[in-house]
Amino acid sequence: MNPEIWALSDEETVDLFLTDLAVREKLHLRKFRTVPEALNAEAPDGGFLLAIDTSARFKNYLTIIKRFQKNLFLFDVIVFGEAKPAEIIERERESGVDLYVPMPIDVENGFVQAAHLASIRQLKSTASIIGRSQALHDMLETVLQVAPTEVSVLIQGESGSGKELTAKAIHVVSRRADRPFEAINCGALAEGVLESELFGHEKGSFTGAVARRQGLFERVNKGTLFLDEVGEMSLNMQVRLLRVIDTGEFMRVGGTERLHTDVRIIAATNRELETAVEEGRFRKDLYYRLRVVQIRIPPLRSRPEDIPLLVNFFLDRSSTTHGKKIRGIEKEGMDLLLRYPWPGNVRELANMVDNLTVLSKDTTIRAADIERRLQERMTTQTFPDLPVHVEKTREEMERELILNSLLSLHNDVREILYMLKGERVPMPGSWRRWVEVKEATSAETRDLSDMEREAIKEALVANGGNRRRAAKQLGISERTLYRRLKEYNLG
Repeated sequence: MNPEIWALSDEETVDLFLTDLAVREKLHLRKFRTVPEALNAEAPDGGFLLAIDTSARFKNYLTIIKRFQKNLFLFDVIVFGEAKPAEIIERERESGVDLYVPMPIDVENGFVQAAHLASIRQLKSTASIIGRSQALHDMLETVLQVAPTEVSVLIQGESGSGKELTAKAIHVVSRRADRPFEAINCGALAEGVLESELFGHEKGSFTGAVARRQGLFERVNKGTLFLDEVGEMSLNMQVRLLRVIDTGEFMRVGGTERLHTDVRIIAATNRELETAVEEGRFRKDLYYRLRVVQIRIPPLRSRPEDIPLLVNFFLDRSSTTHGKKIRGIEKEGMDLLLRYPWPGNVRELANMVDNLTVLSKDTTIRAADIERRLQERMTTQTFPDLPVHVEKTREEMERELILNSLLSLHNDVREILYMLKGERVPMPGSWRRWVEVKEATSAETRDLSDMEREAIKEALVANGGNRRRAAKQLGISERTLYRRLKEYNLG
């Protein structure tokens, strides 16, 4: 499922570069004379890299990208143009420019960057991952690094953020891609049922066991097994899982024969397992075996630039599924979706779009309908993973996310001091961020704007002035960071 290269170019040097790139990476190159011609073409299953040169007819490349984003979903963008300041290039990322190649082209460096973007594109297409935010891109970079290895991976993310999709992404670019991939939710099954599902059972081993049954460790041999919500597994099951990871050996329930399996384990949790280890609810040795590499999935609220892409994708899918002809969403309605904190993440957004599509009486979903649905959700849902109250505005929420990041930095410094003194580091229980955020926003503390300014300054210093990494550390979008820098005269 290789991506293609779609070229909108009048520049000979760009055409030569793209031709050589296609040959090197074994990608199919398609050249289009006009934007409508490209928009009417059938998109490949593997998606495509949209390459635009900014000379002559394609100077309005940001408008062109916007037109593509309304109709197509599985593509990334390379733009060729005159050299620009890094700040402008970073701002244009928010409009859809994934890679900007300055002219004249540094051929070797350009090939490396474009080939890497093609790998990211292939990964997203194969695993059905939608989005182009920096937070998502950084996560996929890690996936590309760990997938070819055999190490166990622990995926951490909130409910609905796409943990299973991430596990599939690791599998499809691994050396086991042609072998089975199976997923099981450890928190949804009773211990006896989970034991049978994982290890299988012998005939007569318990009431209802009328025949021998293979478990997942047998069926997925040489493949990948995804253990979702592994933190819900009982201590007894943790012991058995640890033995399989250590030795590759197991026995069916009620059996005496030692069986062997070669399975790559990818585990996931929506909780902080460190706390469960400290409280004795999760084995420390198993935790370290599962967490050889840890991947954190960014929540949807930390990558708002992906929301329009996801909305358009889900809208297209729902319209096709339900036989509706929905052209789009009113701009005010999209603004409402961007301001909502999405505690249920991508799953909640997909559900919302499906609901709006089915109940819409027009070809355009109205802002009033979206507002009504969101108000219903705000009054019926709680937001345990947010350090803010949901009735606050997006502006207030962003400020408190920055504040929370500052407090986290201070906690890290405090823990380092404990270790330097040879003292025991207090475990960061789930209460810590709640207590400290509450204290930091009380009437006795200094003004929140001063603390926010300090947080931004600290993040910039810690990241050597790199604004993209600073925004990632603060848990906000680059657009929000640029707005704050201008507001506080820090730019």
